[in-house]
Amino acid sequence: MTVPKPTPSLDVIRARLRQVPEPCALLMREPVDICEMGLVDEISVAEGRVRVVLVLTDPSCVHFTGLRRYITDVLLELPGVDAVQVAISTTTLWTPDRQTGPAAAAGSP
Repeated sequence: MTVPKPTPSLDVIRARLRQVPEPCALLMREPVDICEMGLVDEISVAEGRVRVVLVLTDPSCVHFTGLRRYITDVLLELPGVDAVQVAISTTTLWTPDRQTGPAAAAGSP
């Protein structure tokens, strides 16, 4: 009998996503994470599979491939995560009011 691995909570996953810098803010020397920037729209987890849906500041963002790799790498480090899917929202547009914390106060990007 195989004992299933515990699946990380949404809070644990979100905490790990806070390690992923938002590339444009980083380039502008005002580093913020993707959660603070308001890029994370949805997180779901089931049976070791995590799905993250992003709302990008620009639908044609050239940094998406790098973001997807970074997110996948940090989430696969979590015990109980076997697969990660990162997608772009096709129904929600990013607006500055999605920002939280210092990013909201600074008005990035």
